[in-house]
Amino acid sequence: MNRGGQRALSIAAALGGAALFAYAAERAGVSNILEAIRRVGWGLVLILALAGLRFIVRAECWRWCLPPRTTFPLRRAFAAFLAGDAVGNVTPLGLLASEPTKVLLTRHHLATREAVASLAVENLVYAASVLAMVGVGLVVLASNVAMPPAWKAAVVAALGALIIGAGVALRAMRGTWDPSRGPRPRWRERLAAVRDEAVRFSGGHPERLWRVFALDLVFHALAVLEVYITLHWLLVDRSPTLVEAIVFEALNRVITAAFKFVPFRVGIDEASAGALAPVLSVNPAAGVALAVVRKVRNLSWAAIGLVLVAAHPAETTKVTKTF
Repeated sequence: MNRGGQRALSIAAALGGAALFAYAAERAGVSNILEAIRRVGWGLVLILALAGLRFIVRAECWRWCLPPRTTFPLRRAFAAFLAGDAVGNVTPLGLLASEPTKVLLTRHHLATREAVASLAVENLVYAASVLAMVGVGLVVLASNVAMPPAWKAAVVAALGALIIGAGVALRAMRGTWDPSRGPRPRWRERLAAVRDEAVRFSGGHPERLWRVFALDLVFHALAVLEVYITLHWLLVDRSPTLVEAIVFEALNRVITAAFKFVPFRVGIDEASAGALAPVLSVNPAAGVALAVVRKVRNLSWAAIGLVLVAAHPAETTKVTKTF
């Protein structure tokens, strides 16, 4: 896509998101949303801290996807990860912008090939953990929330599609190209390169791969905790449940993956959370307010990430390894 097309997509996404935000706010009641956010108050500091801890977990996952004996301090991984996430959020390019930013900011500390390969492996493992999180959310929703039979059937069908999709992805990672068909298309060459790197890493360091997956699950657990704590402030008449926190977070993972091209998913998070809230017997205003609070959290950390990008010095430090 050329620069003009990217700009048009950004404008269309922003306008659509703004319309969705206005619709969700009107349905839930602007005064109710503002009152819910006011109840969070200084609790936003804890929410920001949990988000920062999640960034640290993802940065550590990245470090564990590097070859053994590669020296890459956590603080540098954290700064690069934060900056990359910020760039991915403010543009419609998503991973196409965030991952090159991480490589760029670590070019004086990691060889480019190592940075690209480790990020590819980390993203693949993270994608597997997202599928696991969404699967858990669907199971929890189907088994704990009273729904019309048609809705429950749709949830079960979505779970089945998730399992089939995971199987297809695994099959693609093993390679499906027949050499008799001639040279592979360029996009398949890139997929094959990622697959080969992941297979090589998992074959040589399986214990690291499982550790990365476990850390990614911790990332999702912290997100569920954040939702639970936020709902504790937003719900006036009762305490939240773990079921509600898990389902809201599973929805957030789906929306994040599906609408990464929309900067900050403006309006989409609010509309989807407001629509899900009644299914969980939660006030729609609390659902929209939950999404708004998370938006404030995203904006706060994105601002820090963009500052890191702007302040990144042109260092000349060599890549360091210990043997």
